[in-house]
Amino acid sequence: MKRIIVGTLGGFAGGAVAGLLEGLVIALGGGVEEFGVFLFASVAYGLFGAAMGAGWGVATLVLRFLAPELPMVLGGGAGAVLGALGLVVARFRITRDVFAENLPIASAAGIAVHVGLLVAAAAIFLLGRSLLGRRSEGAEIGAGVRWCGGAVAAGVVLTLLLNVVAGGADDAEPSAPAGSGPNVLLIIADTLRADHIGPYGADDVDTPALDQLAADGVVFEKAFGHSSWTRPSVATILTSLYAASHSVMHKTDLLPAAVETLAEVFDGEGYRTAGFVTNINVAPSFHFQQGFQKYRYLAPDFFFGATDSGSKLALYGGMRLVRERFLASKKFVNNYYQDAATVNAGAVPWLDGDPDRPFFSLVHYMDPHDPYMEIPYNGNAVARVDTPHPDPASKERLRELYISNVEYLDGFLEKLFAGLRDAGVYDDTIIAFTADHGEEFYEHEGWWHGTTLYDEQVHVPLIVKLPSNELAGKRVSELVGLVDVAPTVAGMAGASVPSSWQGRDLFAGGKPPAALYAEEDHEGNVLESVRSERWKLILANEGNPRGLEPVELYDLAADPGETENLAASKPDVVARLTGDLEALREVAAMGAVEGETGELDEASVERLRALGYME
Repeated sequence: MKRIIVGTLGGFAGGAVAGLLEGLVIALGGGVEEFGVFLFASVAYGLFGAAMGAGWGVATLVLRFLAPELPMVLGGGAGAVLGALGLVVARFRITRDVFAENLPIASAAGIAVHVGLLVAAAAIFLLGRSLLGRRSEGAEIGAGVRWCGGAVAAGVVLTLLLNVVAGGADDAEPSAPAGSGPNVLLIIADTLRADHIGPYGADDVDTPALDQLAADGVVFEKAFGHSSWTRPSVATILTSLYAASHSVMHKTDLLPAAVETLAEVFDGEGYRTAGFVTNINVAPSFHFQQGFQKYRYLAPDFFFGATDSGSKLALYGGMRLVRERFLASKKFVNNYYQDAATVNAGAVPWLDGDPDRPFFSLVHYMDPHDPYMEIPYNGNAVARVDTPHPDPASKERLRELYISNVEYLDGFLEKLFAGLRDAGVYDDTIIAFTADHGEEFYEHEGWWHGTTLYDEQVHVPLIVKLPSNELAGKRVSELVGLVDVAPTVAGMAGASVPSSWQGRDLFAGGKPPAALYAEEDHEGNVLESVRSERWKLILANEGNPRGLEPVELYDLAADPGETENLAASKPDVVARLTGDLEALREVAAMGAVEGETGELDEASVERLRALGYME
């Protein structure tokens, strides 16, 4: 029993140290606004390590040659747990944060990393075994208690100290005298497919609020995202930069301070600026608050008492997966995001807060995003975390749940618009409604989003209502991208458009581009695409986890569902579009705020002129 107690204490101490070290990695990475990660990590990893340490204590009874004397149990338990957890956590961090989830084990780099981690884990174990030296049994237990208390105390001290040093950011004041332009409301509906709302032809979805917005505004029928997951896509909406330029693509990427956001533009024009968001990918910890005088991240109710920073731990992700996949019979929306009712409760009162100064507000809803909740909420839902690969036979049920969530959102959009009408500002407010990406329902034998560039994942709604409902009911069929949202909104409000922005004002006239570029580097899938009115070319990395072909070509006029890959039969079209893609890749990187940009060669310049990207 003493061996088990001592092993448990050693395991707790080793686990807590592992957690504190990962917390330090997270904090040093810059993506932290509060530092609850240290207390949560010391306790959560400590308890996990304690269970492992108890097993170590039992093992020393059975395999006495591993620990022939009791004094080795404490150090051995601590070393074994720290080495094992360190191995797992380090592998997770290196694979995800360094290699962007693209580290095949059989590759030279993969072998080197894994061998190095195994050697390091063994060294930590041996160090832990020898750390205590010889002690009496009582001293061994006492030392273990002190180790455990010290580790938790370190978590408490770091949490309190760093939160005091960091302080809480108060709401800022506008940086310029009151502007005179119209109010601007930018609405992003997360994970909303264009073809699943009324203005885009959906006849089995009831979206009266969006139908009315479309009647009052301009519908861009062919609007496309340049990535198919939230962080790079929203970064593009707010900065009018492609991902290659704003450098936000991977799970640890932060929005650079060097970018000029739409909120910063309106702040400089004397607007009140506020953002109301509930997606962790655009939380202040990823620096999306730039330019907003008020930025409210409506965080979900994280499991196990974690905070935003604690949810970034590898252990939290594993605990969450186990809970949702094996232990929970019900799902509650607030554990994933705050729904439209909560978002409106924050946004609507603010919009009418200062009638003497125009506002710019970002309102980001999550409701179409998984889990697909049964409405009214009853705890029944389907989530990606516990059902990554649904049965293909369930696709219609999942789509019906998704539709019900879209309709739920539409009801709160109506309440938002009603708030503007009640305040007497609806008619003169610019409202831009869009989505960051779409969602897949097994159209290409897959689900969710972030892993392809097919239209179900990148075709998004874009509806812009102008002051006095100018151009009401107009529909535009030209190709537009989310990179165009910021300059369009700023231009129509009469604000100065930064020269660094890469998009165009969709109401300023001029020839539309003949092709659009998209890119993705997510969960090991490295993708690029170029689309014209007729053709779409998609390039994918060899051996990608999604199983996509390296080269795919679709004739969108004959095959809008992208079902027949023509790459093998039309090599001339592939070659031409590959040249266009390479030129657009250079354009996408020309506004890079980090690193160096190259010069365009003459062939690229000619291609870009033909595609409408250069005069």
